Amino acid sequence: PPGYPSSPYPAPGGFPPSSAPSVNFVPNYERPVAPPPGYASMSTPAPLWQPGETPTGMHEAPAFGPMGSEEALMPLVSATKRKALLIGINYFNTRAALRGCINDVSSMRSFLSKNRFPTEDMVLLTDDQSDPLLKPTKENILKAMSWLTAGAQLGDILFFHYSGHGSQQRDRTGMEADGMDETILPVDYRKSGQITDDEIFMRLVKPLPPGVRLTAVMDCCHSGTGMDLPFECDLTRRGGTWEEEPNPFHSTGDVQLFSGCEDEQTSADVTTRAGRSAGAMTTAFTKALLEYPNPTYPQLMHALHKNLQREGHSQRPVLSASQRFNLNRIFSLEDVTPNTNPQVGRPHRKKKVQSRGIHELEQLFFG
Repeated sequence: PPGYPSSPYPAPGGFPPSSAPSVNFVPNYERPVAPPPGYASMSTPAPLWQPGETPTGMHEAPAFGPMGSEEALMPLVSATKRKALLIGINYFNTRAALRGCINDVSSMRSFLSKNRFPTEDMVLLTDDQSDPLLKPTKENILKAMSWLTAGAQLGDILFFHYSGHGSQQRDRTGMEADGMDETILPVDYRKSGQITDDEIFMRLVKPLPPGVRLTAVMDCCHSGTGMDLPFECDLTRRGGTWEEEPNPFHSTGDVQLFSGCEDEQTSADVTTRAGRSAGAMTTAFTKALLEYPNPTYPQLMHALHKNLQREGHSQRPVLSASQRFNLNRIFSLEDVTPNTNPQVGRPHRKKKVQSRGIHELEQLFFG
């Protein structure tokens, strides 16, 4: 659109020839009739800390791989167990209603099935289901997050996808650079509240041992630092670099988050050329990897941005991670980067001051 800046990511050369036609991805989708074995018996997770508190303190990381060496930046192990948690919330019959989030779960489930994720090891939470265990309430989302990481072992491959509303609320700990916690909104958010990036980190990132890979896609507003990962990719510099958060929370697992937009941006709910409602980021992500199955990370980020820009969306995708790694390697859901953080935990480096107005939920145009 006029006035929209060009891609902030330099166009890397060497894109492989497209192996799929440039068409909208429409999966053949049937929802599983029951959650995976053992899921229903999991107890409701207890709160991890009281509001306004923040877990701080550092300790030595478990020895695993050649920490700090160049070898540690390369893929280490092959996949063993694969599990996925996919959440799509349309907020039916509310003024916050969306149209494409359940379709996004459909698309992502089909995409993962093609990448050898067994459907029996997927949990799908959508608000069109009759089973109360599979409604995307706050309780069920936290329970499903705990299910995803429970028993994770060396070589396991995990995937998390969220499509729905994202928001922000005041950070009461002083640890966020912008003074705001990024949040996701469960279907019962008015009754049960939002889920903060701190909570997501503690459920999905902190429990992972070394040698476990979690890939996440968050298709919602204000999702740039939606998992509070310590490193953000900057591809405006040649070759790409990693920038560390001012108050980083380090862990031992390998977590990579593809966010649909920056923290201050909104994310679009769109209608594809085939007339199908969908989230802009989910569509861009699946389309990029269908057209270019083996991109490097700069190529993938460039493709994501171009797919969004081509459809007239100003949102900028963000890549953040729990580990630094070589950005010029080929993207794969299966490669696991070993822990290169010599210490894990959160150092209390600098207390941040609220730098902008508070976005109260009732004042937001729901994003």
